[in-house]
This record gives sequence, C-alpha cells and structure tokens, in this order.
Amino acid sequence: MNRYEYLAAINAGGIDHRVVQWQTSPKPAAAHKAHVLSKATTAHVMTGASYSDLAVNAGVQTGELPWGKWAVHPHIIEHKGKDYARLYVLDGTIRTVYMVDGEVVSRDTFNTYLTPSAANAPKPNGGTITVALDNLKVV
Repeated sequence: MNRYEYLAAINAGGIDHRVVQWQTSPKPAAAHKAHVLSKATTAHVMTGASYSDLAVNAGVQTGELPWGKWAVHPHIIEHKGKDYARLYVLDGTIRTVYMVDGEVVSRDTFNTYLTPSAANAPKPNGGTITVALDNLKVV
C-alpha cells in the first residue's frame, strides 16, 4: 500500500477507528535459513490521533519523533525513504498468526526458528506502533 492509498483508506481527516492487518517475513536464524517465516497480525487501532493528545500522555512531555520525520502528520512517518503508518493500538486487540513454510504454528515454535534477540523481542499489547505501509494489507 502506498502513501496515497493509505490516506484514502483511512479518510485522513481526523481521528478514526479501524481494523488493520499487516504481514511480515522475519529473517530466520542461520540454522533455519531454508525455512520461510511469516507473521500475519490484526489489530484494532486509532488513526490520526496526536501522541501528545492521548489521555495516557496527559502532562507528559512527549518530544520529537525518536526516528524518522513526519511525511503527513499525524498519519505517516518517513524514514530512510520508507513510509510507516503511525497507529495507536487499542489494548489487547493484537492477534498474530505465526507460519513456518506456510503451516500455522504456535508462537513458541515460531520463536525457535529465530535468532535469540528476535525471539525475545517484546510482543506489543497496545500503545503506539509503526507499521511499514509496504506490509499493510487491510485497512
């Protein structure tokens, strides 16, 4: 999905609630390089909210973006020539399906195919996330 398709899909006029889905293909550890890994994630999100205006951040100095720059505030961040959707996940709505070579597996099994640092990465539950527009499948 490109920048213009995304903005049209979310009706970028203000804050809105959407269900989004994205798919990624994490790189397996060297011992498992012959396998194809993929994750399909779905979440209920808010689009168009300003991070500093969220109730959870009331009275908190939020500062600048930690990386990238706003391409379309507050919807899209651009970093190193790539566009990312800035999304605010409603707590507890993230659901992920893990696949190895096209077969659905548990998260624990999936993690055995990853490097230790990738396997131990925190799993988001809510809050602010960024998703590469290239990976965004459904809005």
